[in-house]
Amino acid sequence: MQSIIEKCPKKDLTILMGDFNAEVGTDNTGYEDIMGRQGLGERNKNGERFANLCAFNKLVIGGTIFPHKRIHKTTWTSLDHTTQK
Repeated sequence: MQSIIEKCPKKDLTILMGDFNAEVGTDNTGYEDIMGRQGLGERNKNGERFANLCAFNKLVIGGTIFPHKRIHKTTWTSLDHTTQK
């Protein structure tokens, strides 16, 4: 993903979207410049990678800046609604 970002001209607005199985969580310690505290749950390994990628490229994780209803914070819910990711 880094190689693709590097191909984007610096003067352009870069928007990176997708489901990367990244859970960035609510703790933004060390990432205050790129994310808020409005995530969900705990940061997983892919979330750590994604946060590092965003920090390195000065990209903001937009879904963590403003409050959202819980239903809008997830992309998958189990059939029995006990697990959301």
